Amino acid sequence: MIQPTKTINRIHFSDLDPLRFEDLCLNIISRDDNYTELKHFGRTGNDDGVDISAIINDKKELLNIQCKRYKKITTKELKNIVDKISTQPTLPFKILLIISCDVSKSMYQIFENYSKEKGIEKAEIWTASILEAKLYKEYKDLLFIYFGIHLEKKSIDNVSKIKQSVKMEKRILKELFDHKSIKEKSNSHFYVYRPWERFITEKVCIRSIDDVNYPSYLDIDGEISSWFEVDIYDTYHNGIELCLDSISSYVIEDKDGFWEPIYSDDKRRNNPKYKTYKSKKIGRIPYYNIVEIKKDGDEHIYEPHLFCKFNINGMPYEDIYYKYYGNPEERIVDWDFDKEKQTKFPEE
Repeated sequence: MIQPTKTINRIHFSDLDPLRFEDLCLNIISRDDNYTELKHFGRTGNDDGVDISAIINDKKELLNIQCKRYKKITTKELKNIVDKISTQPTLPFKILLIISCDVSKSMYQIFENYSKEKGIEKAEIWTASILEAKLYKEYKDLLFIYFGIHLEKKSIDNVSKIKQSVKMEKRILKELFDHKSIKEKSNSHFYVYRPWERFITEKVCIRSIDDVNYPSYLDIDGEISSWFEVDIYDTYHNGIELCLDSISSYVIEDKDGFWEPIYSDDKRRNNPKYKTYKSKKIGRIPYYNIVEIKKDGDEHIYEPHLFCKFNINGMPYEDIYYKYYGNPEERIVDWDFDKEKQTKFPEE
């Protein structure tokens, strides 16, 4: 019998101090029976590109480990890691990079190939997704030690989330949908190409439950505003979708289908080796993160206000993804770019 799954938000590795992230990596490595003779250099402040070294049990060969608590990483940074390790007096058989973000398939391949060019036989990356899987499956005590996550408490929290989700889904369907228009059978096909037309409004005002600035606008570098107006796009199984940066958002794609989101002023739009597509950047807010709806707005913003928790990396979104810009008049639907092929191309 297949057991039902439960959804848990991603672990915020970026909340850890870089040295604590390194300690977490050491804890995981030290419990892995594949590695022995561990040595930890990172906290000395002079690691020369090696935070942890170990011996691979079955081969008795050297493994060098580098731990990086990065929100994102570039191809240049990956190569710099290999370059630094390759200058060690003893060249390792294998490099293991443990990183707090995810990387594309193409970047992983670059890391492997470049390591071989430098004489290093094997290269492996543990991304944020792999780290998270290891913690939930094998090292639940480290979840509590480093992040205060107690899985029994998570189960209780999930019950509350489910109740809030069901309640808020009913309210949004009741209060924000244009039921008169939807009931007209002639419109049913129309909404396949223009899902946003099902709503009573084009825009909503998203407000953080912790906001104290409204209606004044406070722009803080690197942070999402605590309130903003945004276009509605659609609903999905777990919440509501909003169209972010819909005017200036583009995607460039290479011949192998790898792609990168860019803005209209990016010079690479004119590079013949890329195809350029107008795109839609879609943010997904789960129903359980919407605390209240003010359908009629107020004297400052007439559109409906959605009061939300900004508790996922400082934002209300559980996911952000990109769509091809369709053409409703020609019955061309918007469709998703392959997330597995999102990458970062060289800048010009």
